[in-house]
Amino acid sequence: MKTPTRTEPALLAALAPEALEKIRAQCITRHYEKDEQIVGELERGKQMYFIERGRARVTLLSYGGREVSFVDLAAGENFGELSLIDGRPRSANVIALTECEIMVMPENVFQRLLDAHPRIAFALLRQLTAMVRRLCERIFEFSTIGVNQRLHAELLRLAKKHIELDGVARIPNAPTHAQLASRISCHREAVTRELNSLENAGVLAREKRKLIVPEIRRLQQMVDLVNGAAPQR
Repeated sequence: MKTPTRTEPALLAALAPEALEKIRAQCITRHYEKDEQIVGELERGKQMYFIERGRARVTLLSYGGREVSFVDLAAGENFGELSLIDGRPRSANVIALTECEIMVMPENVFQRLLDAHPRIAFALLRQLTAMVRRLCERIFEFSTIGVNQRLHAELLRLAKKHIELDGVARIPNAPTHAQLASRISCHREAVTRELNSLENAGVLAREKRKLIVPEIRRLQQMVDLVNGAAPQR
C-alpha cells in the first residue's frame, strides 16, 4: 500500500525551506496507530503537535462516559498550543483516527519560533481566533436550534471542506451516525432518522463511505432559514 506523502504544517508555511528544516531538526517524529491516544485530558503538556500524515479527533468524555467530539484534524493541522501558551493541563483528548505521523515540537523550540518569526505568531493568533468563532457558533446552535437543524449545520460545515469542481460536495470517510450524534449532542437514532429524511428529499446521498451533497446551496438555505439569515442566491 502506497504511503501518503508528508503534508507540511500549514502554520509554518511562512518559513523558508531552510528555516523549516532547522526547526524540523529540533523536533522528533512519532508514529501512532489508529485509535491510539496522542494526548490525554489534564496531562501536563510540554509539546506542540503537527500532523504530517493521517487524521485525528479532539474529544472529551462526560462524567457518564459518553464521548463528545469537537473537531477532526487533518494532515497539515496542529494542536497542543493552548497548554504551551497558558501553562495549564491539556483541555481535551486527541485520538488517532488513522495511522498518524506527527512532528512533536518541544516547548522551548515553540517559544523561540514565536520570538524569531512574528508572522508565525500572527498565524497562530488567526488559528485561535477561528477556534473561538467556531466554538461561539456551536454554543449558539446548542442554545437556539433543534437537533435536526444542528445536524444540517454540521453537514454544511463538513460539505464546505469537500466541494469539488462540479460544485458537488463529496465527504470522504464520512462520520458514522454515532459520531455525528456525538458532535451535535443527541442520540444516534435521531441522526439516522434525519439523514434518511434528507436522502429522501434529495439533499443528501450516500456512496459507500462517502456522503454526497449534490446541491450545497440547498443545504445552505435550510441552515440560513433557521438562523434567520437571508438565503444565498
